[in-house]
Amino acid sequence: MSSILISILAFIIAIGVLVTFHEFGHFWVARRLGVKVLRFSVGFGKPLIRWRDKQQTEYVIAAIPLGGYVKMLDEREGEVAQSELAYAFNRKSVWARFAIVLAGPVFNFLFAIVVYWGLFMFGIAGAIPIIGEIKQNSIAQHAGLLSGDEIVKVNHQVTNTWQQVIKQLMRRIGDNDKLEIEAKREGTVTTHFLDLSHWQLKGDKPDLLHGLGIIPYEAPIFPLVQDVVDGEAAMRAGILPGDIIVNVSGKSINSWKDFTDISLNSIDKPLQITVTRDGKLQHFTITPRAKETANGEISGYVGLVVKTEKLPDNMIRKEKLSLIPALMAAIQKTQEYITISFKIIGKMLVGDIGMQTLSGPITIAQSAGATLVVGLQYYLSFLALISISLGVLNLLPIPILDGGHLLFYLFEIILRKPLSERMQLVGTKIGFLFLVFLMLIAFYNDILRLK
Repeated sequence: MSSILISILAFIIAIGVLVTFHEFGHFWVARRLGVKVLRFSVGFGKPLIRWRDKQQTEYVIAAIPLGGYVKMLDEREGEVAQSELAYAFNRKSVWARFAIVLAGPVFNFLFAIVVYWGLFMFGIAGAIPIIGEIKQNSIAQHAGLLSGDEIVKVNHQVTNTWQQVIKQLMRRIGDNDKLEIEAKREGTVTTHFLDLSHWQLKGDKPDLLHGLGIIPYEAPIFPLVQDVVDGEAAMRAGILPGDIIVNVSGKSINSWKDFTDISLNSIDKPLQITVTRDGKLQHFTITPRAKETANGEISGYVGLVVKTEKLPDNMIRKEKLSLIPALMAAIQKTQEYITISFKIIGKMLVGDIGMQTLSGPITIAQSAGATLVVGLQYYLSFLALISISLGVLNLLPIPILDGGHLLFYLFEIILRKPLSERMQLVGTKIGFLFLVFLMLIAFYNDILRLK
């Protein structure tokens, strides 16, 4: 199955599951508070599948899998029979309406907790945070970190895997003070202070580690060409899948890193490449073109793809917990990511983080496909993280989102009367325009990433 089809399938599954959970939160609480639900829809547009239950709620799976909604009985949206007024949403107390709206994001967070709970019980595997390389003149080098160091603490928090290191770095995005990292070197733990005032996070998908000059250890990759990108220099030169790169401009190549060390720094410089094909040597001339990477760096690119190697078992740690400790860890992890998400949004609003980091459905689909290919653990972790992001997004005080409705209800609680319909309408229009603006930026960023 092609990567595009995998991405589409993974995206549809992800959106379907997360939207269903979100809308089920509204649905479940509404029914328990005595509100009649007219329709529960996953997706928009033309219904593909529909059915009704005994309470005459219509369930719909629609053609456009980019959201969903729960339609409740409401006098503001149509005439309601006298006998059903008690079941109308608008007739419920402000606290009941508040609970119904809040339930959607809360269920997104509950979904993440359940996923992490299961993963912790079965065991979460992650790479040990051993540094493979330190960039020259980087923040990490000036702080004294070396290749081979194992990062054991960041921000005084234990980091057993690279995922935990990244989580702590996410907390510090946009900061300009010192970052404290403890690293183990030959059995001795040393403390290093990294100057974040020079932490430059470039590109649409900034790499937090590379921005500090830290490159994680990777298993050596054999320089066997797995694929060749259409239209790029390698294809034009005649390189084929199955070729093994053995020499570049007089330098022997024993691993993929040997090749990339040369090609990435050879923009517009012809390279004499020797490969073995069917046991015979073949010679080609390839000129790397300049290409901006996702983290904003400009490097040479020839259009070759190789198969990555798995880390050996002794480079992997697996965290496995029993029932209750796993639940506590899942709650803590979800809470941490909720906090980080709000902090990143805040820094984005004040300009500490660029708007180019926003992602739309194309990037989400690509990420979903990539994690699904790697393994179920990574895909489930991706779903949990996206679910948290969806919950946080919906809690933003933007009219048209759940958070906007909650804001209106807070005003109603404080003023002891609802805001006027005119004010709510103006707020909804502003919120809609702002949301469209964010969506356009996200789509624009997605398109740029495809280049």
